[in-house]
Amino acid sequence: MDVRRLQFIGGSSYMVSLPKTWIRKNELDQGDEIVLNVEDDCILIVPKKISESGKIIKGNLKGLKQYDEEFLRRFIYAVYIQGLDEIVIEDPNITPRILTKISEIVRSMIGIEIIYAQDGKIILRCMNTPDFDFNGVLRRMYQIIESMIDGIIEGITSDDAFALDEITFFEVDLDRLYLLALREQHRKIKELSISVKWNDLRMILGARMVTKLIEEIADSLRDFSIYVRDLEEKTESPLVTILREIKIIFTEMLKAYSESDLLMSEKVIKDTDRLLEEIMNLVSEKQNINYRMALETLKEVCKNIKSIGEVAFNRSVREMMALQERELKNLQKT
Repeated sequence: MDVRRLQFIGGSSYMVSLPKTWIRKNELDQGDEIVLNVEDDCILIVPKKISESGKIIKGNLKGLKQYDEEFLRRFIYAVYIQGLDEIVIEDPNITPRILTKISEIVRSMIGIEIIYAQDGKIILRCMNTPDFDFNGVLRRMYQIIESMIDGIIEGITSDDAFALDEITFFEVDLDRLYLLALREQHRKIKELSISVKWNDLRMILGARMVTKLIEEIADSLRDFSIYVRDLEEKTESPLVTILREIKIIFTEMLKAYSESDLLMSEKVIKDTDRLLEEIMNLVSEKQNINYRMALETLKEVCKNIKSIGEVAFNRSVREMMALQERELKNLQKT
């Protein structure tokens, strides 16, 4: 730790010297501009040229390691969510067939295009989304989950196998939104890494957890639709009642998280605990393997909803304490 003393100059200003090693490392000279990021009790000093260059984020990768479709999909997804604006992949072993696989993977994602593909080099360009509305994407993810639940209920009550098969398409759409949200969260974290906006950083990390939990809820509902498809007499099953309760709790969870509603968060946690107990009792009674597996997927849905409720609860408490602290500071000033 390098401790330095403030100096009072000019009758109205304070000055602190900067380490010469830091100046040389960042290739600064007298007259160069620096950016001060100020928040509460902290100030972060960043050379202006670094602050400006950080707006365009590029990445270069040499070699793909493997070329099977499963690996390529996982690899491209991992690169995409890093929040890079431009990705250059260089590999002399890229063939037209491998390029076709990569093109198909890219088409399944939002806001990314191949702008160059020749001579063992692929350039992926991510479209800038300065007006990215995370809350809007989150609302759409909620809507897809509700549509999945409604679609499953309709498929069960009408014994419509086709309606249950369509649930997979909803899950694919939600996965695309999840990857987009994850990419923008990574990008925002990179921006915040050169500032001291710790409250914003906590919000982004919490949102990242919530989007992951929603993606897992969609996966569980897709699996549920597969297991329930082959059940006999499913129209009279208690599964429909459980699904309707899950939808109600899910809607309340959305309100609790979006509005930082402490009491609603507590209600969601208690309601999911109650529903989990009901599902556990049904699991112990049923012998049919598909029925038991369907119930297991609903357990996972409830656990993930409860986890989001706990995130909402913690967020509500944090915001309540921050509000009280601001009110106390205002009182001390008056």
